[in-house]
Amino acid sequence: MPSYSSHQFYKDWRYSLAKDFTSPSGEPVKYARDGFRTWGSERYRIPFPESPNGASVNSDKSLIAIASKEDIHIYETANFTRVLVLKGHVSPIECFDFHPKDPKLLVSAESGFRPGSPAGEPTILFWNLDDEKDNPMLDENIISKIAGEAAETAIRSLQKADPRLDLSPEDEKSLSTAFEPAITNTVKTRRAASRKSLIGRLQDAFQSHIFSPSGSYLIYMPGKRPRSNGNDVWDIRIYSMVTHEDVFTLSGHSDAMMWFGFSPDEGMIATVSWDQTMRIWDAENGDQKYMFKTANQNWTGGFSPDSQKFAGTSVDGTLYVYSMIDGATLVQHKAESGRGWLRALSWSVDSQAVAVGGGHGGGPGLLFLYDLVEDKVTQQRVLSTDACQVEPEIRRMMGGYLECNAVRFVDGGRKVVTLISGDGGFETYDLETWEKWRFARPGVDPQPKEIEAGEDGAGNGEEKEIAHGGYLTTIWEDEKRKTIWIASMDSDGVRIWDLPMSTGETA
Repeated sequence: MPSYSSHQFYKDWRYSLAKDFTSPSGEPVKYARDGFRTWGSERYRIPFPESPNGASVNSDKSLIAIASKEDIHIYETANFTRVLVLKGHVSPIECFDFHPKDPKLLVSAESGFRPGSPAGEPTILFWNLDDEKDNPMLDENIISKIAGEAAETAIRSLQKADPRLDLSPEDEKSLSTAFEPAITNTVKTRRAASRKSLIGRLQDAFQSHIFSPSGSYLIYMPGKRPRSNGNDVWDIRIYSMVTHEDVFTLSGHSDAMMWFGFSPDEGMIATVSWDQTMRIWDAENGDQKYMFKTANQNWTGGFSPDSQKFAGTSVDGTLYVYSMIDGATLVQHKAESGRGWLRALSWSVDSQAVAVGGGHGGGPGLLFLYDLVEDKVTQQRVLSTDACQVEPEIRRMMGGYLECNAVRFVDGGRKVVTLISGDGGFETYDLETWEKWRFARPGVDPQPKEIEAGEDGAGNGEEKEIAHGGYLTTIWEDEKRKTIWIASMDSDGVRIWDLPMSTGETA
C-alpha cells in the first residue's frame, strides 16, 4: 500500500459530489445567490499561529472564547475584538464551555500532559470573567523581565564558581529561555489555586454536553483517563453547580466514553461508549433506566427536543433511535454505503427527524436526514473523489480523509449545517427554499454554474497555497442581527462566516 499523508491530501483534493440533497421536484439543490464563498471572503478572521483547540459562545451571544494551547482568548462578538486572556492551565486545554445561563462563567479542562515533564493530574478550572478582568495574571513583560534577571544572576554565579564555568552566548540564551516558562507555570499554578477546581476531565467531543440545560449540573470524569479497549472503569460524575459537590456517580461502563448529556427536560442522562452499550440514567438519583446493547463501538448520541426519544450511532454505520417511554427500538438503520463512522448527530426542532454525519469508509463525507414519521432516509449527500487527479489506488485511500464530523439544525430547524473535515469546508441546506451555501478552501471547487465568478464573494478567495481546514466548529444564532454565525478552527486561525436567518425561532 502506498504511503499518503494528510499534507498531500490537501494538495490533491478536488470537490465533487456523488449524491446531493434534492428538492421536492427531484432536482438537485442549487446554490443561493451568495451561496458559494471561499477563504478570503469570510466576515472575520482571527489569526492564530496554529489551529485553536476549540471555541465556545456564551449564553447572551456577546462573547466567544477560543482556546489556544494552554490559554483561553475571549473576544466580543460585535466585531471580534479581544477583551481578555485567561491564563491558568499549564498543559493544553482539551475541553471548555460557557455556562448555559451565566454569560460570565466558563469551565475548562486541561489534559495534564506536558511535553518533557511527567504527566500531571488533569484539572478542571472554573472561571469568573469579571474576577479575571479585575485581577489579571502578572503581565508577560514583567515575567520576561524577572526571567532575564534570574538568568543574569545564574550566569554570574556560574562564572564565579570554582572551577570557573565559561558560558557561550548560546548557553546564556538557553538559560534565559528556560527560566521564563518555569516562572510562568509557577504563576499560573498559584493563580489556579485560588479558583474552584476539580481533578478530572470534561468531554465535548462528538457534540457532547458539559452542562445540564439549566446549568444546575456539570458532567465530568474523575481522575486520569483510563485505558481504552480494555476493561478499565469509566465512571462519570454529576457535580452540582449550586452546592459545588458531587451529587452521584454513574458506574458501569468499561471502555472509552464518547458522548454524554442531559435530556432537555433534565429528567435523564445518556452515555454512549465503546463498550458496545448506550445507557440512560435517572437524573434525580443516578439509577440506570435503560441499557441498549449494540454490536460494535458507539460514537455519538442525542435526546430529541421533546425528551421522548434518544438517537445514537455505532462504528458500523448504524443509526439507532430508542423510545424513552418504554425503551423500545424505533429505528435501526444502516447507512447505504456500508461500514463507516457516524460521529455527528442533530435532532430537528419537531423531534421528527435526525441529521447524521459520517465518513471514514462509510461513504466519504456522508450526510443524511432520517425522517421518523416516514421511517426512511429522505435526503442524502455524499462526496466523491472522482475529480481528484491521482492514481486509482490513491483515490480509494482519499475517502478516508473526508468526514462530516459536525452537524446542526439551525434557524428553527429550517436549515442544517455541516462541517466537512478533510475538505475543510462547510455546507448549509435550506429545507424550505431548497438552496444551499458552501464555504470552501480556494482552489478545490469548480465554479458553480449558477453563480458568476466574483459575485458576492464567490471566487474572491486567496489564490496562494494556504493552510488546511480544521476539524472543529462552533455555530450560534444572533437574534438581534438575524444572523447565523459559523466559526471554523483552521490551522492558521479562526474564520467567521455568516448566514441569514429566515425565522425568529431558535433551534
